[in-house]
Amino acid sequence: MENEDKRIEDLINKLMANDSLETAPTNFTEGVMSKIEALSETKTIAYKPLIPKYVWWLLGLGFVALITNIVLNKSSDSSSLTDRYNLPEVSFDLLNNLSVDFSNTLMYATVLLAVMIAIQIPLLKQYFNQKLSY
Repeated sequence: MENEDKRIEDLINKLMANDSLETAPTNFTEGVMSKIEALSETKTIAYKPLIPKYVWWLLGLGFVALITNIVLNKSSDSSSLTDRYNLPEVSFDLLNNLSVDFSNTLMYATVLLAVMIAIQIPLLKQYFNQKLSY
């Protein structure tokens, strides 16, 4: 066993003596470091809303125009819309006979859920704004 280890060691020494050391090309370290620096520069993701501001302005102006049209074009007679536009009378009494009695526990749980959501949404928004700004 010892004889075989000595033979393997001699073979390795012989191979190492015949093999020369490889040298790195010039500016190798500078080249590697410049590539690492280029990779470390991360692009920041800018916040871009799903609905642009001009769309919100158009929706607001359209809503104001609709309200203004309803107020200014109100007819002098006090007829209802169904009479004015000859629409059929439609009655939705689906929930008229339904009576729901909520327990105090359910109401408290609903209020607590609403409060927790109201607290959690600003916290999540702040967290994601900070995460996207890096």
